[in-house]
Amino acid sequence: MRSAHRNACRAGAVLALMVLALSGCSQGEDTQARPAPSLGPGADPSTWTLPMLAYRPTQQQDKSIATAETRLVRQCMKGFGVDWEPEPDLPQIGPKNLLDWRYGIHDPELTAKRGYQPDAAQEARYSAAVRDRSTRPALSVDTQVVLGGTDMPADVLDRASTEVRHGTSAGRKLPPGGCFGEARRNLGSATHGVSPLVQKLTNASYGESQNDPQVKTVFTRWSACMRARGFTYAAPMEANDNPRFRPHPGGIAQLEISTALADLTCRDTYKVAEVWHEAETRIQRGYIQQNAAALAEDRRTLQGVVRTASEVNARA
Repeated sequence: MRSAHRNACRAGAVLALMVLALSGCSQGEDTQARPAPSLGPGADPSTWTLPMLAYRPTQQQDKSIATAETRLVRQCMKGFGVDWEPEPDLPQIGPKNLLDWRYGIHDPELTAKRGYQPDAAQEARYSAAVRDRSTRPALSVDTQVVLGGTDMPADVLDRASTEVRHGTSAGRKLPPGGCFGEARRNLGSATHGVSPLVQKLTNASYGESQNDPQVKTVFTRWSACMRARGFTYAAPMEANDNPRFRPHPGGIAQLEISTALADLTCRDTYKVAEVWHEAETRIQRGYIQQNAAALAEDRRTLQGVVRTASEVNARA
Protein backbone atom coordinates (compact mmCIF):
# COMPACT_ATOMS: atom_id res chain seq x y z
CA MET A 1 0.00 0.00 0.00
CA ARG A 2 2.77 2.38 -0.99
CA SER A 3 0.60 5.34 -1.99
CA ALA A 4 -1.67 5.16 1.01
CA HIS A 5 1.34 4.88 3.29
CA ARG A 6 2.98 7.80 1.60
CA ASN A 7 -0.08 9.95 2.21
CA ALA A 8 -0.35 8.81 5.79
CA CYS A 9 3.33 9.44 6.37
CA ARG A 10 3.88 12.71 4.54
CA ALA A 11 5.00 14.17 7.85
CA GLY A 12 8.42 12.67 7.26
CA ALA A 13 8.48 13.97 3.72
CA VAL A 14 7.66 17.45 4.97
CA LEU A 15 11.01 17.52 6.74
CA ALA A 16 13.03 15.90 3.97
CA LEU A 17 12.96 18.99 1.73
CA MET A 18 14.39 17.21 -1.28
CA VAL A 19 15.66 19.44 -4.06
CA LEU A 20 14.51 18.16 -7.45
CA ALA A 21 14.74 20.10 -10.71
CA LEU A 22 11.52 20.82 -12.55
CA SER A 23 11.94 21.47 -16.24
CA GLY A 24 9.80 24.19 -17.70
CA CYS A 25 8.71 25.72 -14.39
CA SER A 26 10.15 27.64 -11.47
CA GLN A 27 10.60 25.42 -8.41
CA GLY A 28 11.11 28.55 -6.34
CA GLU A 29 7.71 29.99 -7.20
CA ASP A 30 5.57 30.17 -4.08
CA THR A 31 1.93 29.69 -4.93
CA GLN A 32 -0.46 32.11 -3.35
CA ALA A 33 -4.18 31.41 -3.19
CA ARG A 34 -5.51 30.27 -6.56
CA PRO A 35 -9.13 29.72 -7.48
CA ALA A 36 -10.23 26.22 -6.57
CA PRO A 37 -11.85 24.09 -9.29
CA SER A 38 -15.61 24.27 -9.41
CA LEU A 39 -16.23 20.82 -8.01
CA GLY A 40 -18.81 21.63 -5.39
CA PRO A 41 -18.42 20.11 -1.94
CA GLY A 42 -17.14 16.83 -3.36
CA ALA A 43 -16.62 13.53 -1.60
CA ASP A 44 -14.96 13.49 1.80
CA PRO A 45 -13.40 10.06 2.37
CA SER A 46 -12.49 11.00 5.95
CA THR A 47 -16.19 10.45 6.75
CA TRP A 48 -16.27 7.00 5.08
CA THR A 49 -15.52 3.63 6.61
CA LEU A 50 -14.23 0.19 5.59
CA PRO A 51 -15.25 -3.21 6.98
CA MET A 52 -11.81 -3.91 8.45
CA LEU A 53 -12.06 -0.82 10.64
CA ALA A 54 -14.40 -2.81 12.87
CA TYR A 55 -11.32 -4.80 13.93
CA ARG A 56 -9.16 -1.76 14.73
CA PRO A 57 -9.46 0.67 17.64
CA THR A 58 -11.24 3.93 16.97
CA GLN A 59 -9.17 7.09 17.26
CA GLN A 60 -10.59 7.64 20.74
CA GLN A 61 -9.83 4.06 21.77
CA ASP A 62 -6.31 4.29 20.37
CA LYS A 63 -5.72 7.44 22.41
CA SER A 64 -7.00 5.67 25.52
CA ILE A 65 -4.70 2.70 24.90
CA ALA A 66 -1.71 4.98 24.34
CA THR A 67 -2.46 6.90 27.54
CA ALA A 68 -2.73 3.68 29.53
CA GLU A 69 0.50 2.36 28.05
CA THR A 70 2.29 5.55 29.06
CA ARG A 71 0.95 5.30 32.60
CA LEU A 72 2.03 1.68 32.93
CA VAL A 73 5.50 2.44 31.59
CA ARG A 74 5.81 5.38 33.99
CA GLN A 75 4.87 3.15 36.94
CA CYS A 76 7.39 0.52 35.88
CA MET A 77 10.16 3.10 35.49
CA LYS A 78 9.49 4.48 38.97
CA GLY A 79 10.20 0.98 40.28
CA PHE A 80 13.71 1.41 38.90
CA GLY A 81 14.08 4.88 40.38
CA VAL A 82 13.54 6.74 37.12
CA ASP A 83 11.03 9.59 36.72
CA TRP A 84 10.22 9.07 33.06
CA GLU A 85 7.99 11.19 30.87
CA PRO A 86 7.37 10.49 27.19
CA GLU A 87 8.11 13.10 24.57
CA PRO A 88 5.07 15.26 23.77
CA ASP A 89 2.91 13.99 20.93
CA LEU A 90 3.63 15.60 17.59
CA PRO A 91 0.76 17.68 16.21
CA GLN A 92 -1.41 16.33 13.41
CA ILE A 93 -0.23 16.75 9.87
CA GLY A 94 -1.87 15.54 6.69
CA PRO A 95 -4.70 12.98 6.74
CA LYS A 96 -7.28 13.09 9.52
CA ASN A 97 -7.63 9.31 9.63
CA LEU A 98 -6.91 6.10 7.72
CA LEU A 99 -9.35 6.93 4.93
CA ASP A 100 -8.83 10.65 4.49
CA TRP A 101 -6.10 10.48 1.84
CA ARG A 102 -6.32 6.75 1.15
CA TYR A 103 -7.60 7.33 -2.39
CA GLY A 104 -5.76 10.60 -2.95
CA ILE A 105 -6.53 14.29 -2.70
CA HIS A 106 -10.11 15.52 -2.47
CA ASP A 107 -10.15 19.03 -0.98
CA PRO A 108 -10.44 21.72 -3.72
CA GLU A 109 -9.45 24.64 -1.50
CA LEU A 110 -6.37 22.92 -0.04
CA THR A 111 -5.36 21.59 -3.46
CA ALA A 112 -5.52 25.05 -5.04
CA LYS A 113 -3.11 26.34 -2.40
CA ARG A 114 -0.90 23.36 -1.68
CA GLY A 115 -1.12 20.83 -4.49
CA TYR A 116 -0.36 17.45 -2.96
CA GLN A 117 1.13 18.91 0.24
CA PRO A 118 -0.44 19.20 3.69
CA ASP A 119 -1.90 22.40 5.07
CA ALA A 120 0.82 25.04 5.57
CA ALA A 121 -0.15 25.81 9.17
CA GLN A 122 -0.11 22.11 10.06
CA GLU A 123 3.29 21.74 8.42
CA ALA A 124 4.70 24.70 10.36
CA ARG A 125 3.40 23.41 13.70
CA TYR A 126 4.74 19.93 13.00
CA SER A 127 8.17 21.18 11.97
CA ALA A 128 8.39 23.41 15.06
CA ALA A 129 7.47 20.47 17.29
CA VAL A 130 10.14 18.28 15.68
CA ARG A 131 12.73 21.02 16.19
CA ASP A 132 11.67 21.30 19.83
CA ARG A 133 12.10 17.55 20.27
CA SER A 134 15.60 17.73 18.88
CA THR A 135 16.63 20.19 21.61
CA ARG A 136 15.52 17.95 24.47
CA PRO A 137 18.21 16.07 26.41
CA ALA A 138 18.72 12.53 25.16
CA LEU A 139 17.86 9.66 27.49
CA SER A 140 20.83 7.90 29.02
CA VAL A 141 21.72 4.54 27.53
CA ASP A 142 20.77 2.79 30.79
CA THR A 143 17.35 4.44 30.72
CA GLN A 144 16.85 3.36 27.12
CA VAL A 145 17.59 -0.25 28.06
CA VAL A 146 15.28 -0.14 31.09
CA LEU A 147 12.56 1.13 28.75
CA GLY A 148 13.17 -1.32 25.91
CA GLY A 149 14.84 -4.33 27.48
CA THR A 150 18.09 -6.15 26.96
CA ASP A 151 17.14 -7.32 23.47
CA MET A 152 17.96 -3.85 22.16
CA PRO A 153 20.62 -3.45 19.42
CA ALA A 154 24.14 -4.43 20.40
CA ASP A 155 25.50 -0.92 19.83
CA VAL A 156 23.13 0.34 22.53
CA LEU A 157 23.83 -2.45 24.99
CA ASP A 158 27.59 -2.08 24.54
CA ARG A 159 27.34 1.45 25.93
CA ALA A 160 25.15 0.54 28.90
CA SER A 161 26.44 -0.06 32.41
CA THR A 162 27.54 -3.55 33.39
CA GLU A 163 24.55 -3.97 35.68
CA VAL A 164 22.02 -3.01 33.01
CA ARG A 165 23.76 -5.12 30.35
CA HIS A 166 23.26 -8.09 32.66
CA GLY A 167 19.55 -7.39 32.97
CA THR A 168 19.20 -5.55 36.27
CA SER A 169 18.86 -1.96 37.40
CA ALA A 170 18.61 -0.49 40.90
CA GLY A 171 18.96 -4.04 42.18
CA ARG A 172 15.87 -5.28 40.31
CA LYS A 173 15.61 -7.58 37.34
CA LEU A 174 14.47 -5.93 34.13
CA PRO A 175 11.22 -7.34 32.73
CA PRO A 176 11.40 -8.94 29.26
CA GLY A 177 11.19 -6.14 26.74
CA GLY A 178 11.82 -3.59 29.46
CA CYS A 179 9.08 -1.41 30.87
CA PHE A 180 7.44 -1.08 27.48
CA GLY A 181 7.30 -4.85 27.18
CA GLU A 182 5.74 -5.15 30.62
CA ALA A 183 3.19 -2.43 29.90
CA ARG A 184 2.15 -4.04 26.63
CA ARG A 185 1.80 -7.47 28.20
CA ASN A 186 -0.40 -5.95 30.90
CA LEU A 187 -2.54 -4.29 28.23
CA GLY A 188 -2.69 -7.46 26.16
CA SER A 189 -1.22 -6.02 22.94
CA ALA A 190 2.04 -4.56 21.66
CA THR A 191 0.21 -2.91 18.73
CA HIS A 192 -2.70 -1.11 20.41
CA GLY A 193 -5.00 -4.00 19.61
CA VAL A 194 -4.31 -4.13 15.86
CA SER A 195 -3.44 -7.75 15.09
CA PRO A 196 -0.92 -8.71 12.38
CA LEU A 197 -3.79 -10.30 10.43
CA VAL A 198 -5.90 -7.15 10.56
CA GLN A 199 -2.94 -5.05 9.43
CA LYS A 200 -2.10 -7.50 6.65
CA LEU A 201 -5.65 -7.56 5.29
CA THR A 202 -6.04 -3.78 5.54
CA ASN A 203 -2.91 -3.36 3.45
CA ALA A 204 -3.74 -6.16 1.02
CA SER A 205 -7.17 -4.81 0.14
CA TYR A 206 -5.67 -1.51 -0.96
CA GLY A 207 -3.38 -3.18 -3.46
CA GLU A 208 -5.97 -5.69 -4.63
CA SER A 209 -8.60 -3.01 -5.15
CA GLN A 210 -6.46 -1.34 -7.80
CA ASN A 211 -6.81 -4.48 -9.95
CA ASP A 212 -10.60 -4.54 -9.65
CA PRO A 213 -12.12 -4.29 -13.18
CA GLN A 214 -14.32 -1.32 -12.29
CA VAL A 215 -11.40 0.49 -10.69
CA LYS A 216 -9.16 -0.19 -13.68
CA THR A 217 -11.86 1.19 -15.96
CA VAL A 218 -12.21 4.38 -13.97
CA PHE A 219 -8.44 4.75 -13.80
CA THR A 220 -8.31 4.53 -17.61
CA ARG A 221 -10.94 7.25 -17.90
CA TRP A 222 -9.10 9.38 -15.36
CA SER A 223 -5.86 8.92 -17.32
CA ALA A 224 -7.49 10.03 -20.58
CA CYS A 225 -8.95 13.04 -18.78
CA MET A 226 -5.50 13.99 -17.50
CA ARG A 227 -3.92 13.47 -20.92
CA ALA A 228 -6.45 15.87 -22.42
CA ARG A 229 -5.13 18.46 -19.96
CA GLY A 230 -1.50 17.82 -20.84
CA PHE A 231 -0.52 15.38 -18.07
CA THR A 232 0.51 11.77 -18.69
CA TYR A 233 -0.20 9.39 -15.83
CA ALA A 234 -1.63 5.87 -15.95
CA ALA A 235 -3.26 5.95 -12.50
CA PRO A 236 -4.17 8.59 -9.93
CA MET A 237 -1.51 7.74 -7.38
CA GLU A 238 1.21 8.09 -10.01
CA ALA A 239 0.49 11.82 -10.00
CA ASN A 240 0.18 11.87 -6.22
CA ASP A 241 3.52 10.05 -5.86
CA ASN A 242 5.47 11.97 -8.50
CA PRO A 243 8.92 12.47 -6.93
CA ARG A 244 8.95 16.03 -8.27
CA PHE A 245 6.15 16.85 -5.88
CA ARG A 246 8.06 16.97 -2.64
CA PRO A 247 8.33 19.71 -0.03
CA HIS A 248 10.87 22.30 -1.15
CA PRO A 249 12.28 25.29 0.73
CA GLY A 250 11.45 27.54 -2.23
CA GLY A 251 7.74 26.82 -2.10
CA ILE A 252 5.30 24.77 -4.13
CA ALA A 253 5.83 24.96 -7.88
CA GLN A 254 3.12 25.86 -10.37
CA LEU A 255 3.52 22.48 -12.07
CA GLU A 256 2.42 20.70 -8.89
CA ILE A 257 -0.59 22.98 -8.44
CA SER A 258 -1.64 22.61 -12.08
CA THR A 259 -1.26 18.83 -11.97
CA ALA A 260 -3.16 18.51 -8.71
CA LEU A 261 -6.04 20.69 -9.89
CA ALA A 262 -6.36 18.67 -13.09
CA ASP A 263 -6.14 15.49 -11.03
CA LEU A 264 -8.93 16.67 -8.78
CA THR A 265 -11.15 17.65 -11.69
CA CYS A 266 -10.70 14.26 -13.36
CA ARG A 267 -11.23 12.42 -10.08
CA ASP A 268 -14.50 14.23 -9.55
CA THR A 269 -15.64 13.75 -13.14
CA TYR A 270 -15.36 9.96 -12.95
CA LYS A 271 -15.97 9.51 -9.20
CA VAL A 272 -12.62 7.78 -8.81
CA ALA A 273 -12.58 7.69 -5.01
CA GLU A 274 -16.17 6.45 -4.79
CA VAL A 275 -15.61 3.58 -7.25
CA TRP A 276 -12.30 2.67 -5.63
CA HIS A 277 -13.77 2.70 -2.13
CA GLU A 278 -16.72 0.52 -3.21
CA ALA A 279 -14.29 -2.02 -4.67
CA GLU A 280 -12.13 -2.09 -1.56
CA THR A 281 -15.24 -2.49 0.58
CA ARG A 282 -16.27 -5.56 -1.44
CA ILE A 283 -12.78 -7.03 -1.14
CA GLN A 284 -12.61 -6.49 2.62
CA ARG A 285 -16.02 -8.11 3.10
CA GLY A 286 -14.64 -11.15 1.30
CA TYR A 287 -11.61 -11.19 3.57
CA ILE A 288 -13.85 -11.10 6.62
CA GLN A 289 -15.86 -14.09 5.39
CA GLN A 290 -12.67 -16.03 4.67
CA ASN A 291 -11.09 -15.24 8.05
CA ALA A 292 -14.20 -15.09 10.23
CA ALA A 293 -12.94 -17.16 13.17
CA ALA A 294 -9.51 -15.51 13.40
CA LEU A 295 -10.96 -12.02 13.07
CA ALA A 296 -13.59 -12.73 15.73
CA GLU A 297 -10.77 -13.67 18.09
CA ASP A 298 -8.86 -10.54 17.13
CA ARG A 299 -11.92 -8.45 17.91
CA ARG A 300 -12.25 -10.08 21.34
CA THR A 301 -8.59 -9.30 21.99
CA LEU A 302 -9.13 -5.70 20.96
CA GLN A 303 -12.14 -5.40 23.23
CA GLY A 304 -10.03 -6.74 26.10
CA VAL A 305 -7.26 -4.23 25.40
CA VAL A 306 -9.75 -1.35 25.31
CA ARG A 307 -11.32 -2.54 28.55
CA THR A 308 -7.96 -2.90 30.31
CA ALA A 309 -6.84 0.53 29.09
CA SER A 310 -10.03 2.08 30.49
CA GLU A 311 -9.41 0.42 33.85
CA VAL A 312 -5.80 1.64 33.96
CA ASN A 313 -6.85 5.17 33.12
CA ALA A 314 -9.68 5.12 35.67
CA ARG A 315 -7.17 4.30 38.43
CA ALA A 316 -4.99 7.28 37.57
